[in-house]
Amino acid sequence: MKKIVVVVLLLVFLMPVMVSPVLAAEKSETGITDVGNKICPVMGGPVSGKDFVVYQGKRYGLCCPACKAAFLAHPEKYASQTA
Repeated sequence: MKKIVVVVLLLVFLMPVMVSPVLAAEKSETGITDVGNKICPVMGGPVSGKDFVVYQGKRYGLCCPACKAAFLAHPEKYASQTA
């Protein structure tokens, strides 16, 4: 039983270390960097996780699909709000 617990704990702690190089490779291949914003720069609500826009190689999270048009109409304004 102790061996199983040790193996599970090792997997839990080592999994992020093993997966992060894979994710970093995907990010560099696409050339798109996720900004990681938690608040929508357009409406100020929480980012939905499924709505986003890519501008100048950076991915900005949005709260809803309607914010995409507003962001693209004035991208400099909204991109500067996430910095």
